[in-house]
Amino acid sequence: MKKASIKDVARLADVSIATVSQILNNKGDRFSEATREKVFAARDEVGYVPNISARSLKKSHYMLIGVVVPTLALPYFGAFVQHLQNLLPENMSLSIMSGEQKQADAAVERMIEAGVSGVIVVSQLADPNRIADLLKQCGIAMVVTENHDDLELADVVYTKDQAGGRLAAEHLIAEGHKRVALLGNQVFTDNLFYRAGSFKATMEEAGVKVSEITTHNMSKQSGQAAAMAVSISHATATFALNDELAIGVISGLSKLGWHVPDDMSVIGYDDTDYAAFYQPSLTTIHQPVDIVAKTALDVLMARIADHRLDRQKIAVDVSLVERDSTRPLQV
Repeated sequence: MKKASIKDVARLADVSIATVSQILNNKGDRFSEATREKVFAARDEVGYVPNISARSLKKSHYMLIGVVVPTLALPYFGAFVQHLQNLLPENMSLSIMSGEQKQADAAVERMIEAGVSGVIVVSQLADPNRIADLLKQCGIAMVVTENHDDLELADVVYTKDQAGGRLAAEHLIAEGHKRVALLGNQVFTDNLFYRAGSFKATMEEAGVKVSEITTHNMSKQSGQAAAMAVSISHATATFALNDELAIGVISGLSKLGWHVPDDMSVIGYDDTDYAAFYQPSLTTIHQPVDIVAKTALDVLMARIADHRLDRQKIAVDVSLVERDSTRPLQV
């Protein structure tokens, strides 16, 4: 039998999750006696048992921090979580969940049950304003690295993806490329949208033709599967929206008898730890994941300490790292 959740209690009592959270955490004085009794009755009926271990952490000197990432399979997100773990003091613990869109929304809601004091959301949320409002009602701090458009209820720490896309375009333009391929996912997050949009706009201004090639996801396997489409696009260079796709397409092109950068220049995004060690070493846009993680944690802790602070919106610089996978076009 499926374990009952706080959402089940809220549904049966016909109140919000925030209301259930506050009443069950002895913060429900502002609610009527009838509402409190209705919540307690719903809790008993569905058999909801709060996370006692997490609650005991909150009542002691310990603090639980949540982080929601799209996946731990991609190195950038694994590195983000690792940096957070390295930064946490001994009296803090990290709860990690993964998921995109609706799964990410549900993951944040489960963080409420886990007893977190704050959540860092690296995933794209399906309904960011609803989630931000819910956490605010529950007194839980929130920092996002996506969804920073029209999201006024959460602090935001993000990298300058528009600058990153422009840097990638300017590099390929300077090397003389007139036809390029843009390799990206079928569904764009906010960050990918800015990244790709800035790249295309810069190329359009320079009169460079861009062939957009969509992939199933952002993995090396998807990059490799896209190699045939890249090879017949008449492009002389490819911009992949992350390093995984870039490395995958280099591998796929190699299987087709193409050589990078002699036959095709390839530039990635993220500057993950293996980008410098792959052969050819990968030209890429460096995202300082360590700085993003530290800034996000600092902002979250400040919000936990004082919920009245002005909303924080912090943009972190990116930079181009030129290596061996790109070269000037030979004419």
